[in-house]
Amino acid sequence: MPAAVVRKISETIIDFGERLVGQLDPGQTEETVHTTFEIVITIWNAYVMATPRWGQPRFLADLQDRLRDPQMPPELIEAHGLLAERRTKHFAKDLRAVGEWSVYQDGSGWHLRCETRAPKALK
Repeated sequence: MPAAVVRKISETIIDFGERLVGQLDPGQTEETVHTTFEIVITIWNAYVMATPRWGQPRFLADLQDRLRDPQMPPELIEAHGLLAERRTKHFAKDLRAVGEWSVYQDGSGWHLRCETRAPKALK
């Protein structure tokens, strides 16, 4: 039986962050696109690292502490709630983390390039 095909982490991150990423268009500035993906990837990685397989709950705890800051924009708090729910419902079994990443634009729009990190037991 062939091994299950796993899609690229960049495709998974775009799907995970669809509600935010879907608002991006070719006319967005690179800074806006980068910031949007930074939010999505930070939330993704915090939840991945908090899983028992990774055993690093401090990343999620740190994120949650930052979200309690009264200076935190309400849009970011709302994005976290949305993405946290989406992670739990649709992506809870995906234990890959995002390492180095970048965004770039070509004639067809913005693209995400990601390096996958996995806990040693999954490699």
